[in-house]
Amino acid sequence: MRLLTFVFRYLKRYWKWALLALGATLVYAAATILLIQLIQAIFGEVLRYDGAGGLPRELAGVVRSGAPDTGATAEPAAATPSAERRARVFLDRYLSEGYRWTKRALGIDDSNVIYFVPALFVVVFMLRSVSDFVNGYAFQRIGLGATTDLRNDLFARTLEQTSRFHADHPSGELVSRVVHDVGVLQSAISTRLVDLVQQSVTLVLLLALLFSINFRLALFCIVAAPVVLWPIVRFSKGMRRTSHRAQERTADLANLVGECSRGHRVVKAFGMETFEMRRFREATRRHLSANLKGQLIANLSSPVIESLGVVGAGAFLVFAGRWIQAGTMEPSTLIAFLFNLYMMYDPIRKMNKANLVVQQSLAAAQRIRHLMTLPVEIRDRTGARDLPAFTEAIRFESVAFRYDHREVLSGVSLEIRRGQVVAFVGPSGGGKTTLVNLLPRFFDATAGRVTIDGIDVRDLRLASLRSLIGLVTQETVLFDDSVRNNIAYGRADLPLERVREAARAARADEFALELPQGYDTVVGEGGVRLSGGQRQRIAIARALLKDAPILILDEATSQLDSESESLVQEALANLMHGRTTLVIAHRLSTIKRADRIFVLESGRIVEDGRHEELVARDGVYRRLHDLQFEE
Repeated sequence: MRLLTFVFRYLKRYWKWALLALGATLVYAAATILLIQLIQAIFGEVLRYDGAGGLPRELAGVVRSGAPDTGATAEPAAATPSAERRARVFLDRYLSEGYRWTKRALGIDDSNVIYFVPALFVVVFMLRSVSDFVNGYAFQRIGLGATTDLRNDLFARTLEQTSRFHADHPSGELVSRVVHDVGVLQSAISTRLVDLVQQSVTLVLLLALLFSINFRLALFCIVAAPVVLWPIVRFSKGMRRTSHRAQERTADLANLVGECSRGHRVVKAFGMETFEMRRFREATRRHLSANLKGQLIANLSSPVIESLGVVGAGAFLVFAGRWIQAGTMEPSTLIAFLFNLYMMYDPIRKMNKANLVVQQSLAAAQRIRHLMTLPVEIRDRTGARDLPAFTEAIRFESVAFRYDHREVLSGVSLEIRRGQVVAFVGPSGGGKTTLVNLLPRFFDATAGRVTIDGIDVRDLRLASLRSLIGLVTQETVLFDDSVRNNIAYGRADLPLERVREAARAARADEFALELPQGYDTVVGEGGVRLSGGQRQRIAIARALLKDAPILILDEATSQLDSESESLVQEALANLMHGRTTLVIAHRLSTIKRADRIFVLESGRIVEDGRHEELVARDGVYRRLHDLQFEE
């Protein structure tokens, strides 16, 4: 029920289209029933068949003579239950009055009635076709609109999540859910839900028609219905389970393709193409197996349901035959009943197929809902406020942080004054990056607090807090877009000259102009068409253009060669000028001029001071310094 409520929340936004679809569905179903009756009328009038029991008595009489037939009934009144008689009288009167009114309005008399019935058949069929079109388009509009909203919300949800979430959910899995799973749901709503609704209404009207023909036979069909419905329920549950597994296998494929694409140089360098191909074949084998199980259920359902239907039909004929032998029912009534009963086969078949697809979509919706309902760990507190400017100091006050029951930081306290350049060094895994990530709230401290100008960062609006912070990371993140748009990043209205100004300060203008399309050159996914130094300088230009008062440099030069590092260091010097800068450094040569250096080991600050002071001590910093000098 929660899953259906989740999906309905998006569908209800398109209630006007739903009303249009419902109206078209009713017209379609009514036209279908009328077509069935007109077919019987054509056989009875045009082809000179009796038509008794097919077209309701009064309408059959109208077709033959233009006046209601008030003759004897085809079967004894005593044998017809009162509910059936009332249903027949209502249906006969409704159809007869409508038929006579139409004849009078169009000037039809008995001499040309033979042409009128086929013409009416054509008109009703066209009306049915138009209503089918309107119904289909309305459901397409609902499905596409609702799933577009859902896809946008799902993507927004992933953007809100923390680094912990993205570590637990690989990119391939997220791509699979945002693209594939939502696509499965959209297909079901747009194409299969229309069948479920349309054929359900048609089925109800056909059932009402069966009750009007013979109440007892219709009641027998209702009693026997659970025999057919039970396997439908079982197949539905099985389809949902197998679809869930198949969608997980699709996500595995997406992960594997993404990994090999990003790491293609490593794959080639180690000659692991055959190994990766084996991995991929195994993944596709699991994907095939999961999908074949779903297809087994889909293809088995119809024969099983039809076989049970045939068994029910056999029992039905036995009962009907006994009633005919007993004289309580006319053979013509049985023929009319069987004709209308047969017309129920197509709606049931379509509903069964639609139901299986809907079950697949519900499995996809379950995976989507799981992501949507995961709590967002980092969000604005109630009453969070803006901080228009940074004027005093950043403080870490007895900060601790745990990750998966492992203590990463413990009792860290320090102060960074406005305009200072501070560096964090220490062995790998000492907590340097984690500590700095607490400032923009990529994580929240599990104890203690981080403040800017005396205000806890958790009391600030995230947008306001992060607007004060610029970031240049070790792994440069560029998007598959132009150089200009990567520097401007989300600010397409900025004039090119401002972009170039930032690029010049970042030592990126010269090489950008030499690219094939200059600043309009698309750099490829992750900036693959650029060198490491060029990517880093574009990232620095992006931070320069943001012009935030606080800057985080996370080992920004650790992977560069000497020439590239020299250019990047010049760019960083321009970037750091006048800004409060937090540097995470591996190369100690890059932080000699820092105002203060904090040495972290095992999540604690074990030393702090200027470069010269720390080298003079016989501590962790001196040991790291000597190791690098020896290298």
